[in-house]
Parts: sequence; C-alpha cells; structure tokens
Amino acid sequence: MQVSPSTTASVASTSGSVVDQVKRQAAILSDASGASTAEKTDAYISIFKAMAQSANTGAGWFQQSTQADRDAVNAIMDTASVARDIRQAADDFNARGMRADRTTNVMADQIRYLDSLPDQQQKMIFAGTASFEQTGSLDSWKAFLQQNADGRAKQLADEAAATPAVKVTLSDAAKKALGQDTAATPDATDPASKALETLTRSQPGPTIAETALRMLEDAAARQDALKDRNILPPGYQAGDHIDATA
Repeated sequence: MQVSPSTTASVASTSGSVVDQVKRQAAILSDASGASTAEKTDAYISIFKAMAQSANTGAGWFQQSTQADRDAVNAIMDTASVARDIRQAADDFNARGMRADRTTNVMADQIRYLDSLPDQQQKMIFAGTASFEQTGSLDSWKAFLQQNADGRAKQLADEAAATPAVKVTLSDAAKKALGQDTAATPDATDPASKALETLTRSQPGPTIAETALRMLEDAAARQDALKDRNILPPGYQAGDHIDATA
C-alpha cells in the first residue's frame, strides 16, 4: 500500500458507501478513538479487505476516493500504534518460519506455534500476514496453512519411501575377521555374529552405521589372536575386504 507523507489524522469528506466505510474504520483504528485492541484489529482488517477488493475488481476504494481521502487513511494506517503492532507480529511470525530448518515441515511447526498464542495475538498475525482476497478470516487462513503443511508432510513421506536401502556384502576374510566362520554354523549368542546379521539383513535397522563401527572395532581387537592361529596373513587390517554396495 502506498503511504502518503501526510501526517494528518483527519479524514476528508467524500460521498460513497465504500469510502465512508473505510473512513469510519480508519477513525476506529486511530490512537485517539478509544476503541479496544480487538476493535482496532478488526478495523485494520476491514480497511485492507476493502483495498484488496478494490484492487482486484477495479471498483471501490481506490476508484471512488480522492487523493485527500487516501492520504488521510494511509497516515492513520502508518502511524496508529495497533497497526504497527500488527505489522511487527506478522514480521516476527514470518521471520520465525524463515529461521526454521528447511528440511522439516516448517508450516506444521508454524501452525503449532500459532495455536499456542492467545486469540488476539493470532488475529494480529493473521491481519498482517494473510492475503484477504484468498482467506477472509482467521479460520480460513489457518485452514490454508494446514493445506500447505499437509502437502509438505506428503512430500517428506514420499522422499523417505524413495530412499533406497543400503546393502552390505562381506567377503569371507572379512567375516572371519569378525569371528564368523563361513564353514561353521554361526553362534547366535556371539556379539560379532549378531552384528554381522544386523549389517547384512535385507532391511537394516536405523543403527546400521553404529553397528558397522562396532564390527570394525571388534575386528581390530581380534586381529592378534587370529594372526596367532594363522588365519590372517601378516599386515592384514580390519575391513580390508569389506565390500559395501548400494
């Protein structure tokens, strides 16, 4: 909205119901009106709705008002304390969303935060954030935000489902280094066997990276004993023959 440099709080007299309505709402919004914060917030919303409708339809406030009308209303919208509070509330809400991790469902978190605020604070954020030609009330605006959150949730679920599983294949030498003799029946109670089963099963659990690390650590600890038994050649290092393919 174009703000006039005029600082007058008076509103010029112009005929026309839309213009008269906007002028009445501007008078309520002004600091001198004595109206409550809730009433001033409603007045702010009404003024912007009238302006949005006029801009979209080509008829209304902008077409019927004079420059003096627009300068006076703009001055009130620019200087009224509640109007400034509304803009600050909206800026803080939007900045909070911009600071969030973009790999998460930011809108869902924003909705939870919004719902935690007092009703009046929610309405002020709505007044300073919503596009009134699309969402004319706090409830419809929140429903619009929820649609965005639902869409993001589906996107995250689809991305997770599309992530391929990792298949890890161990050579016989690597299995021996982990205490798994390929010619023998594995001991289900042996820690190395448990780690091997976890790493090589078709659907690895979420701790596969930690399991792999423990396996290599176990392998390193077993090297000296295995060398004494002539199972490993001199100079063999744990993990030398581990093949990991996706």
